[in-house]
Amino acid sequence: METGLIACRRSKAWPAAVFSETTERTREIDGRLTSETRFFALPWVSTPEVLLETVRAHWAIENALHWQLAVSYREDAARNRKDNGPGHIAFLRRRALDVIRRDTSKSSLSIKLKRAGWDTDFLRSVLNRFAQT
Repeated sequence: METGLIACRRSKAWPAAVFSETTERTREIDGRLTSETRFFALPWVSTPEVLLETVRAHWAIENALHWQLAVSYREDAARNRKDNGPGHIAFLRRRALDVIRRDTSKSSLSIKLKRAGWDTDFLRSVLNRFAQT
């Protein structure tokens, strides 16, 4: 991955942005080469190392939370689209993940969520441990 400074001006669209940066990623999958360029508007000047670390940190969040929501709750297939429903359901899903992650048993998050739905004793124990912390 390469990075380079492409502009040093303020943007009317992003008044807080001082600098724009770009990263270019090239990868090969099944013998096919693909390339992708990403642009970032930043309020600070970064070194290539700092920019790459920032991008990686963003994807760590994406992988840790959003992927888990998509897999455990099949969030991408959710049909709630009216009014505030999507925001409320997303909040509840995130809080449920917070609670279930505190359980110390060896099962996966998906199994723990299913078990909490099936077994009220397990659900009570998870909620009681969460309330005590």
